[in-house]
Amino acid sequence: MIDQLRTMAIFQKVAELGSFRAAAKSLKLSPSVISHHITQLEAQIGTPLLYRSTRRMSLTDAGAELLAAAQRMTNAATEGLAAINRRVAQPVGKLTITLNTGSASYPFSRVYSGFAKAYPKIQLDMHVSDDAVGLEGSQFDVAIRGRVDGLEDSAYRATKLCDVPFGIYASPDYVASRPPVASFADLSNWERIQCPDFPWSTVARMAGQNVPVDEPRIGMRCNSFQMAHQFMLEGLGFMTEAVGLMSRDVQAGRVVRVLPELKMQSLPV
Repeated sequence: MIDQLRTMAIFQKVAELGSFRAAAKSLKLSPSVISHHITQLEAQIGTPLLYRSTRRMSLTDAGAELLAAAQRMTNAATEGLAAINRRVAQPVGKLTITLNTGSASYPFSRVYSGFAKAYPKIQLDMHVSDDAVGLEGSQFDVAIRGRVDGLEDSAYRATKLCDVPFGIYASPDYVASRPPVASFADLSNWERIQCPDFPWSTVARMAGQNVPVDEPRIGMRCNSFQMAHQFMLEGLGFMTEAVGLMSRDVQAGRVVRVLPELKMQSLPV
């Protein structure tokens, strides 16, 4: 079928230009190749398409009918390619994204609003959840997640968006009410708000530390950054969280960074 469509397009060019030589020049093929395709097409359909003479070439009735069909075919292909080019230049459709509450919060939320402004014909359908979501068989086109231990083996394509630096944070009132912290191990005397669901050994590894014998008591555990963040503001414990998510609170004095000299491993997203 593909070969037949190609031959029909060659026939159309011959019929429109009125000669094999002109069609060959237009298609950047040799006249003998053009002649071969036309002869093969006539043999396949079992009837002549062209009247040939030394002085002129004209269409048979079958040739005129096939020319009209070939023109419809190439017009449809041209319109289809133009539509795809318009879509590439200005994407259209719906994009369904699953992301966690941290990625949905300021300043990361500006990425999505910027995307929406740049591509106004894309309808963003955002689903926010801190639970792990598998793309297989789901309604989602894209999943945005941070992973400490790398991605699982998958046939899906993954693109690294950024590295997100992390730190340890607490409210000033909470810091003032607890024993002073001079080292990572001293955090064992504080209460931890566990969100995301990192075990303390993972936090220690991110901080480049050996896992202490004594771990902080988990005062609160939740799967929502927004809820955990509110608990931290109310003085219920400390959090390990993305530096960007805490920037406004740090500037406003609602939160302080604990052990600011501690360099923690960034989380790849």
